[in-house]
Amino acid sequence: MTDLIAGSGVDLGIAQAVITTLATMLTIGIAFLVRPGLPTLYWSIAFTLSMLATYGVVAGEITDMEVLRRASLGALMGAPAFLWSGFRAAWGLRPHVWAGALLAGGSALALATVTDMSWFTVAYRTVFFAASVFAGLFVLDWARSASRRSDRLLLPLVIVSVAFFVTGVATFIAGFVFPPSGGDDFTLVRLVSSIGMLVYVACALIAVVGPTARDSGLGRPATVSTAWQQFERIAGDRLMRAQKTSEPWSVVYLGLDDAADIRQTGGAAAFARLSERLEDEVRTVFPAESDVGSPSAGAVVVLVPRGDAAVRDLLRIILERITLLDVHGALPIRPTASAGWAPVSVLGYDLDTLVYTSREAARVASGKGGDRWERVGATIVKRLISQSELP
Repeated sequence: MTDLIAGSGVDLGIAQAVITTLATMLTIGIAFLVRPGLPTLYWSIAFTLSMLATYGVVAGEITDMEVLRRASLGALMGAPAFLWSGFRAAWGLRPHVWAGALLAGGSALALATVTDMSWFTVAYRTVFFAASVFAGLFVLDWARSASRRSDRLLLPLVIVSVAFFVTGVATFIAGFVFPPSGGDDFTLVRLVSSIGMLVYVACALIAVVGPTARDSGLGRPATVSTAWQQFERIAGDRLMRAQKTSEPWSVVYLGLDDAADIRQTGGAAAFARLSERLEDEVRTVFPAESDVGSPSAGAVVVLVPRGDAAVRDLLRIILERITLLDVHGALPIRPTASAGWAPVSVLGYDLDTLVYTSREAARVASGKGGDRWERVGATIVKRLISQSELP
């Protein structure tokens, strides 16, 4: 039984080396090089560490270098912490990247220096439990935000992380309940953890590369286009009905100031996350009966069934709330937005006209320093007319 499991362990080690190599190449090639930033950097470190540690484990198994095998096995335990740090950085939270380095170094040292097999069993169960804690912390951070819970690409990693944490806790407790032997029971634990690591790396790869590819345009444009077309259809129908009763509606266009600088310095993933938070904040502030759509990243359009006084108060509130989106200081530039306000009392009930003029008003507000709103009036209309007269 022991020989069979040991042979399977070598085969699993080779499979892990292949998977971690592929994960490293995809993470660096698609995530980090395409969208450089702290999140993709930490994810790249996690997969690179997994790849190198797996190579060390396999090399130690083949050459009978026990110290190399044990040290590499310990270093592998730091990967979940680096992954967790990357997701926290992507979500605008403090990453605590030092935890991954500390766990990898401490685990490698602990497993490499323990010579007695019984104590090695205890040490392995302990560092495996420590690694599983960061998988549990990832699930907790994921569960705290509705926008994170709605991301289907994260669900496989969430499920595997829960299983990882439960296994780590059970393994750690079993080490106290049953005396450490270092025999078939421990070899079986190693086998189960190796299989689990394969699944964990695969799910982590989906969670890391998937959103980056989506945010870079490999699948997102059709979704955005469809959502915007749906907004245009619904908002246009509502305006046509409102025209019959002369209801005082307005269209508000909100655009992030310094969007290009934020994308360039903070990375596209951070900018996409900020854009999502902007839209969530708009939905929170504006009345529930408003229609909200996003024509592009960093811009939100709202159809508001309210009078001028109410819209003015809503604009003041939303502009204040936007400055608080980066409370942890993860972005290099404090986020602000400029708003354009186009009431139907000035321009009528045509949606295209309202959106176009409100966007121009937002650009005027941004040109005046940003973090302010501009109402469509004679100045904006004259500007549009003069632009249309240019050859």
